[in-house]
Amino acid sequence: MHHFKFLYICSTLLILSLSSESYIDNLEIDATSIIVSPAKNKIIFSDNVLLNTGKLILKSDIAIYNELDKTITLEGMPSSINSVEGSKIFKGSANKIIFFSNSKVQLIGKAIMNYDNINISSNSIIFNPENGKMTSNE
Repeated sequence: MHHFKFLYICSTLLILSLSSESYIDNLEIDATSIIVSPAKNKIIFSDNVLLNTGKLILKSDIAIYNELDKTITLEGMPSSINSVEGSKIFKGSANKIIFFSNSKVQLIGKAIMNYDNINISSNSIIFNPENGKMTSNE
C-alpha cells in the first residue's frame, strides 16, 4: 500500500513540474521500481517503464526524470515512442530517447522514425511531435 502512495506522490510532483512548461496535460508513468534521489534531483523508474502523455506512449527499460533540466531520458534496447493522436501518427525507436519539456524529442543511437509514411534512420533524430518538424545530426 505504501508503494502505491509513494508512486502517486512521485507522479503528481512530476506531472506538476512538466505540465507547467509543456503541452503535457496528463502524464502517467508505470514502472516496476521507483527510486527518488533528492540529492541528484532525479526520479528513476525501472523495469517495464511505460510513459503515457495522452498524446504519446513511450516504453523503455529505464526512465530518469531530471528535475534540473526538466527532461525524461528513456533507455532500453530499444526504447520506443508512438503517437496516439489521430492527425500526427508516428512511431520510432532508439537506444535512448530524451523527452524535453519544450515538446522536443530526441532519439539517439540506432534511431528509427516513421512519420507520414516516411522511414528515417540515423544516429540521432530530433523531432517535435506538435508540429512534425524533424532534424537529424547525420
